[in-house]
Amino acid sequence: MRLALLIIAGCLWAIPVCGQVPTGYVSALVASFPNRDNAAELRARAFVEEKVEVSHRLRLTLSGFAEALVADRGDEGTTTTVFRVQDANIELRARRLDLLAGFARVAWGTLDELQPTDVVNPLDVSRFFFEGRNEARMPVPLVRARIFIEGDTSVEAIYVPFYRRGRFDQLDEKTSPFSVTPDPGTGLVVCLAIGCPTLPPTVVTFEPDRQARNAQGGVRLTATTGRVDWSVAAFRGFEPFGLYTLMGVLPASPSVVRINQVFPRFTMIGGDFETVFGEWGIRGEGAVHTDDSFQSTDLRIVQGHSLEGGIGVDRKAGSYTLSGTVLVHHEAYDAPLRTPDGIRKDRNDVSLVVSGDRTFARERYRLRTFGVYTPNEHSAFVRGIGTASVRDNLVLEGSAGWFLGTGNDTVGRFSDSDFGYVRLKYFF
Repeated sequence: MRLALLIIAGCLWAIPVCGQVPTGYVSALVASFPNRDNAAELRARAFVEEKVEVSHRLRLTLSGFAEALVADRGDEGTTTTVFRVQDANIELRARRLDLLAGFARVAWGTLDELQPTDVVNPLDVSRFFFEGRNEARMPVPLVRARIFIEGDTSVEAIYVPFYRRGRFDQLDEKTSPFSVTPDPGTGLVVCLAIGCPTLPPTVVTFEPDRQARNAQGGVRLTATTGRVDWSVAAFRGFEPFGLYTLMGVLPASPSVVRINQVFPRFTMIGGDFETVFGEWGIRGEGAVHTDDSFQSTDLRIVQGHSLEGGIGVDRKAGSYTLSGTVLVHHEAYDAPLRTPDGIRKDRNDVSLVVSGDRTFARERYRLRTFGVYTPNEHSAFVRGIGTASVRDNLVLEGSAGWFLGTGNDTVGRFSDSDFGYVRLKYFF
């Protein structure tokens, strides 16, 4: 917030440049969740963005949004409002140096939606399923230095001083249809003198403190060889979503069970490439988490490693754009991991990802589709988004998302979160 105020002050100092009217939009979204006791909600959002070119070397970006929720989520109704800074940063550009500081979003990787190396920014899961990964990235405070060595070769270094966790939903996360984290410890039994009642546990969250030792960061080398654009990257950070560990009965209160929610460290090493072969675009991306953490259903955190990679193709033909990706996931555990299916020592998944984009009537109408299917888990997610330009600055949008089957993979955990929504968005 201090940085945001400094940027605003810098914009005020450059009053002749900042006199332009900011851009943005206001929108109203009505959504229904048929598998959640017909839960329904209204989300109203106002987004404002200002980009100021102070000079050809200095640019200021400031954006933020206010969003309100009125919802009937099963047994209870809820209302909430949030105000968030989306981007608040200063970018300094020189001949061979690009320096960015502030709240920002950085996209790594080339694959469609499911990008193994895209680990700098946490995600808002609800916005990921509603709108896609680009809109789901949440900004973090960072400093990025990018040095251009020669031609298309550059080295990018990122330093994230403070941790920010991911969200299933930034609007009343606990009751959100996209929150798949159950109350940990449900069904635990504590023996007392009067019997063995089932008690709700006490969950204590330990997010990484704002200390120098808890900083995150990474480097990325990007280059072009022949007709192939490629990069390699490494990042050391914290898990965006918490894991749980059972601490046992508190000695001072034998009727209370304590569970800790923690955010372990991880190390990612990965790379990607992209090239063109005739009318086809070919992309590949992979990442290895050399030290990873996994949740066991008996409330243990098991260490291990994981690998995720894929290759995809896309083609644009007239008003059509089609793409397909095969994504492979492997994880191995240093100790046996208990899952709903039993005890495992490792896990392997292959997912098929497809997407399409079609415009009609000189781009007045657009249809976007996205789907992911994991055969061994028999789980899938399919989303369709249709938009119609009512006027130049007024867009009507409708979307539906289906979660098919259940499983232990990422998509299978949202099996009862089917949704449909209609949104009206006015741009200014």
